[in-house]
Amino acid sequence: MALSNVKQREDSDAPSDIVREIPVEELDRFCASKAVVANDIAGPTGALLISRGTPLANMASSIRSLQAQLRKIRVRVLPLLLPNPAAKNELDSFIRGIEPGMMPLEPELAHQTVNQVEEVLERIKEGAYSTQDVQDVAERGRVLAQRIANAPHLMFCLGQVRNWDEYTSVHSMNVALLSGFLAEKMFPGRPEMAEFMTIGGILHDLGKAKIPHSVLNKPSRLTDDEFAVMKRHPLLGVDLATESEITDERTLEVIKRHHECFSGGGYPDNLNKDTLTIEARIAAVADVFDALTARRVYKEPMPGREALATMTGAMASHFDPDVIRILLLSVGMYPSGSLVELSDGSVGVVIGTEGANVIYPKVLLWYDRYGQQITDKQEVQTGIQ
Repeated sequence: MALSNVKQREDSDAPSDIVREIPVEELDRFCASKAVVANDIAGPTGALLISRGTPLANMASSIRSLQAQLRKIRVRVLPLLLPNPAAKNELDSFIRGIEPGMMPLEPELAHQTVNQVEEVLERIKEGAYSTQDVQDVAERGRVLAQRIANAPHLMFCLGQVRNWDEYTSVHSMNVALLSGFLAEKMFPGRPEMAEFMTIGGILHDLGKAKIPHSVLNKPSRLTDDEFAVMKRHPLLGVDLATESEITDERTLEVIKRHHECFSGGGYPDNLNKDTLTIEARIAAVADVFDALTARRVYKEPMPGREALATMTGAMASHFDPDVIRILLLSVGMYPSGSLVELSDGSVGVVIGTEGANVIYPKVLLWYDRYGQQITDKQEVQTGIQ
């Protein structure tokens, strides 16, 4: 099957149904679905012909005569409410059933990692942490790095983990995964790069534990003074890491430089492309991509495609073009795990991109154009006429 015109759906947490205008000639194909009529349909005299909310299945035995009647009164399409296949629990189940390799991070490992980061951050806030606490989090980074080399569909991980929580602990793990993933793609055959980037990523926001909650989670714009406090977190993170005997310069570089910009103007030291290390450049891309696509107290999440467009458009000067290119080639304009609607009305989940083809992803169909769940796996390459 060859389809084009992919449209990303961003309603994966919404249980509401979807309204589609179905040609009268195709109504019989929807009788086996859970579709219901979306609006009242009146005849030429104004008499009610079909009531809103009527299940199409109830009219299955007389669908031919209904089609003829609708054509006679020149009704060419019938608005139907189709079940939304994007409910979170259904999407989770579907993704888990795709194939074992699609979820390179075991749910239990992800939960343990997020919980451990959260506990250590809380201990730091309370002033009751130990050197071993931070060392243990770094060790988690090494474990995650071992998964990355065999994680062609990393974005499934990021999306699934984000569904649990949106706070610093989840962001730290996502930045760790994405930083390590980008490093592995940029430096094949050098697993130590992915390892140090992953460890640096999971520790990159360590210093936020020292930032007052009123600043860290303020729902409105920070004042200049508050932003000055926020900008201290990279250096506070480096202090915490070194006090905990994290001494590798590449790891510390990620912690200290993830808010520096390729064109200058970042913090804490206003470096630019002439002085920024590759570790800092990778971390900056991973940090911003996850921050844009996450929900925060002060903003709604940005769709993955929109985040990539922002990073390659208005924010392009902030990032190393080589790192952005790897992100685009690896993630594509439709990240793996994204729910998409194809041009014929069918719905599926993105499972990857082919080479440099970042616009047209591979999709595993979930629901056909008639709103019926597909039981046999059907993989399609979009964008081919």
